[in-house]
Amino acid sequence: MIYLDMDGVIADFFRAFAKKNNVNHWKEIKDYKSALDDLKGTGFFFTLPKFTPLTDQIYLLVTQTAEQNNMEWGICSSPLGGDEHNSAYWKRRWLEDTDMMPKVKNLIFTANKHKYAETYGDGGPSILIDDKPANIHRWEAAGGIGIRFQANQDDFEYLKEELRTAIEIRDNRMLGSTRGH
Repeated sequence: MIYLDMDGVIADFFRAFAKKNNVNHWKEIKDYKSALDDLKGTGFFFTLPKFTPLTDQIYLLVTQTAEQNNMEWGICSSPLGGDEHNSAYWKRRWLEDTDMMPKVKNLIFTANKHKYAETYGDGGPSILIDDKPANIHRWEAAGGIGIRFQANQDDFEYLKEELRTAIEIRDNRMLGSTRGH
């Protein structure tokens, strides 16, 4: 299984969050927690722009890689704390609006992404592409393979290489686990 995070990977949360708070960069927001609280109960996540054309390139890369390696792919995104149902609803609507929703078979909204680090079915570790280092660390500690990628900072070629390497690591782990049986 290959999972894509949404915010920071395929949806430009940081630019929209900065714009909503009338600053040039989200790190300029003085009261970050209060600014996040202001998003609760709103449709903010539906308004996020795609990374054009990067979002479509990432989608194609992940779906083609999954198909070539007889894997599935999905979305694993954290909802806004204290607003889980509302933010997950608007994230689903965003996927529908960008025409990704009908193509996503596996859709998970949770703050506990690491619980999905090991794939059902083929027994191999799942791969998570996420912009948040803490999510990657927890994912890897739970047995998955993490790729830290933030679309507004990292290069698409970097992601392609990291995903290729992650598939090799996954294949090697699966090969090693079948030898022991």
